[in-house]
Amino acid sequence: SAYSAGYMSMEEFGRAVKKAKDKGLYTIGRIVTFNDTLYSWDHPEDCILWNDEASWPSGYSRGCWYYNICLALEAIEEFDFDEIQFDYVRFPETAYGMSESGTADFRNVYNEEKAEAIQNFCYYACDMIHRAGSYVSVDVFGECVEKYVTAYGQYWPAISNVVDAISGMPYTDHFDADPDYWTYPYTTVYEWASRAAQRQTEIRTPAIARTWITGYDTPNWNPVITYGPEELMTQAQALSDAGLTGGFIPWNGGS
Repeated sequence: SAYSAGYMSMEEFGRAVKKAKDKGLYTIGRIVTFNDTLYSWDHPEDCILWNDEASWPSGYSRGCWYYNICLALEAIEEFDFDEIQFDYVRFPETAYGMSESGTADFRNVYNEEKAEAIQNFCYYACDMIHRAGSYVSVDVFGECVEKYVTAYGQYWPAISNVVDAISGMPYTDHFDADPDYWTYPYTTVYEWASRAAQRQTEIRTPAIARTWITGYDTPNWNPVITYGPEELMTQAQALSDAGLTGGFIPWNGGS
């Protein structure tokens, strides 16, 4: 279904990537991994079954692992990406409630912990994609820098220990609203980055920490904050000051 639902041709996409590469840009191909409605339509047997619905491919599913790695390898072969970035490398946000209900079928064939399965996917991805000559990065929720293992399977040290780059998402409007953290981008990002830097020291060979920063306004909150050059620069400075010197990527869904 993914091929029939594409909104541009392989040729159009290839021309865009080539234009970037011809300008000397480092190209990253982003793949949405375990939040794939099209895959769930085709392969409900690989999805978490809960309340008679199977809409989220399970992080335990080797079929879904294989599919996403094949997509990555095809992208490298067709477009010569320098790096493949996997997003949504996790179980759904509702995974805790699913587990507590006792009625969800996670398709856990090998009796793994959720964080174990996510780490094993990262091992598999790196093994295959490194052979193809490209790097691997993974996006993670900002929460996973905490000392506990998240219910959706992301734990910073377990992922950073495997991949080439780890991209936390400490978006300032995703924190608590009391106080309103998005008004203070430096402090919010610095406090988060300090915890991430501590997690990095727990690993002999940590990934490069290349962090997503808030590159969009916060119109859905009060007060509304416009994120311009100053707000982006202060977030980048906060990362550096806290010891995360691997760079940053501004997120803005509308580019």
